[in-house]
Amino acid sequence: MPKMTDNLVEETLRKEVHKLDKNVQVLGIKADKKNEVYRVTLLKDGKSGSADLKKEVIEQYLSQEGKGNKLRKALGKAVSHLSIKYEK
Repeated sequence: MPKMTDNLVEETLRKEVHKLDKNVQVLGIKADKKNEVYRVTLLKDGKSGSADLKKEVIEQYLSQEGKGNKLRKALGKAVSHLSIKYEK
């Protein structure tokens, strides 16, 4: 497993979000060392949202133990919330 740096995490999450929806941009990724989570802020069509990802989920993805199912599921939920269109 490669050494887990902030740059590696950011690059990995950007790639995964891009695979899920090419119209979604990753605005930022902030590491919270105290709670061992990464907050990912996403933007699509002027709507923004965020997701908190546990460090261990990202570590599993990078080591290919869980093959990224948990990571894709968490990011997919965040992306789907941005994709919902409300009609009046």
